Amino acid sequence: MKQARYQMLAGLLLCGLFGFSAMGFAAWKKLEPVPTGRWGLAAAGVGDTVYAIAGQDDSPKISKVEAFDIAKGKWEDRKEIPSGRVRHAAVTFKGKIYVFGGTFDGIAALERVEEYDPKNDVWRMRAPMPTPRIAPMVVAMSSKIYVIGGATDLYFPSPIIEVYDPGTDTWEKKADMPNPRWGAAAAGIPTKGKIYIFGGATDFTHENSTTDVDEYDTRTETWAPKKKLQRPLHNFSASFVNSGLIYVMGGQKWKGKGGVDGGVNDPEWTFYDDVWEYSPEKDTWKRAQAMPKPKSSFGTAILDGKVYVIAGWSGGAGDENGTDVYQPPGWPFPKTFAVEPQNKLATIWGEIKRQQ
Repeated sequence: MKQARYQMLAGLLLCGLFGFSAMGFAAWKKLEPVPTGRWGLAAAGVGDTVYAIAGQDDSPKISKVEAFDIAKGKWEDRKEIPSGRVRHAAVTFKGKIYVFGGTFDGIAALERVEEYDPKNDVWRMRAPMPTPRIAPMVVAMSSKIYVIGGATDLYFPSPIIEVYDPGTDTWEKKADMPNPRWGAAAAGIPTKGKIYIFGGATDFTHENSTTDVDEYDTRTETWAPKKKLQRPLHNFSASFVNSGLIYVMGGQKWKGKGGVDGGVNDPEWTFYDDVWEYSPEKDTWKRAQAMPKPKSSFGTAILDGKVYVIAGWSGGAGDENGTDVYQPPGWPFPKTFAVEPQNKLATIWGEIKRQQ
């Protein structure tokens, strides 16, 4: 009889009757909203703090930088980035944040590179990108930072790959990518020297995107196709965590189905709350617990194996101030794949509002 009771108790726990989801703990948790609502921002994490950098709302480009202290659960102002922008990318590298490209006016691509020192709350200009780009994919790998694809002026997809060395403040060009796109999602596995590029916009109209997934071996500069996305997407995110898995979430599709239609500002767009777990080792996809709201053009940062999702856009009925954290199944993870001592790797996204 006692054994039967224990079995019943275990069954109740597994079924979620004590407040647990079928995937483990409730994967998503809402945090204090970011004070400055925006989309097309960049985000990155250092230590126990997540930074929301620039972006756009219905006013001119935002230069605001706000920091979320995880321990306090609060947002605080930080020194503004010297040049406000949208559709830029950011990555954490050795305790500092590097911001690449973007656009002031939604047309011309920027070559600007700026470095932020969170410890001293100081910005400084660094060597500009040889090729100005909007919405590039940026990934830290070993001692360097890869800036891949993106768009040139007027949103024509670029195949350019350039590598930045923060130690010497210099650039090196690599062989072009075979499938140019902008607003794609990217994640890297530094221990294997590989970068994964998911989806992205494939022309200047903002209306055509791809399901392509490509693996880039930075050691051999070769590309290999992988199992495709479930639908064409751009302006979404990909986050590599210490379990060895990549979480791909959100995004939008022109005249898509199966998501939430855009509002009066973007009636032809469909936005998604999907979260998919991708295994680079097995080249397989598995659906995970959906985002709290469908949206694109949000910022993401990874700290301690969790994914922080900040702000975003979904056609006028979006979540411009929303801040949520996603705890992947199986957390906490070992430090096996860590890039930094705090196990952080920024992810890349684009953004959507048309001009926007």
